[in-house]
Amino acid sequence: MSQIDAKTGSRLFAFVISLLAATLDANEQALFIEPASIAMDVGVVGTELTVSYVTVPGGLQTTGAGISVFFDSTKLRLETLTEIYQEGLTQATRTADSVIVDTSDLDGDRSTDKRAIIAYTSFRGRWPDRDSLGPLQLFNVAFVAANQNWTGETQVNFVVTSLAAGFSSMSRSVTIRVQGDSP
Repeated sequence: MSQIDAKTGSRLFAFVISLLAATLDANEQALFIEPASIAMDVGVVGTELTVSYVTVPGGLQTTGAGISVFFDSTKLRLETLTEIYQEGLTQATRTADSVIVDTSDLDGDRSTDKRAIIAYTSFRGRWPDRDSLGPLQLFNVAFVAANQNWTGETQVNFVVTSLAAGFSSMSRSVTIRVQGDSP
């Protein structure tokens, strides 16, 4: 390898490393869902998930977040979406009648066909209102089995579909397993 090739290769390597480091240090709007997986018997009235939010690094305020909850309507039906944190709340899909069709496949999962939306906004860039170092509980979402004859596993995907400028996010999923009646 010539001296020029080595210098070009070194510069390229340094550039790639700087891009990776910038990505690792980027601000993130993170969601946490509890519980991470659920097993329920056929005929159970429903199951509830709690969605929490935090920024990485912690304590940052933003212009808000639009969060979508994606699911397969042949397997699950949204029972309720109940907001816990209400400051800056601008939209919430609270009932099954308000669920919309997942036409854009924003979660990248072809098995999901419906989505519920909850959105928080601050035009002053101060959401959430309080400086929270730990996860802030935003909302609960409850599902019931859509078909009492179906057993198996399905995913519920949680995606920050409207990010604050300068932030990234990672999708989160919860596995719900519907099992036959226990003996």
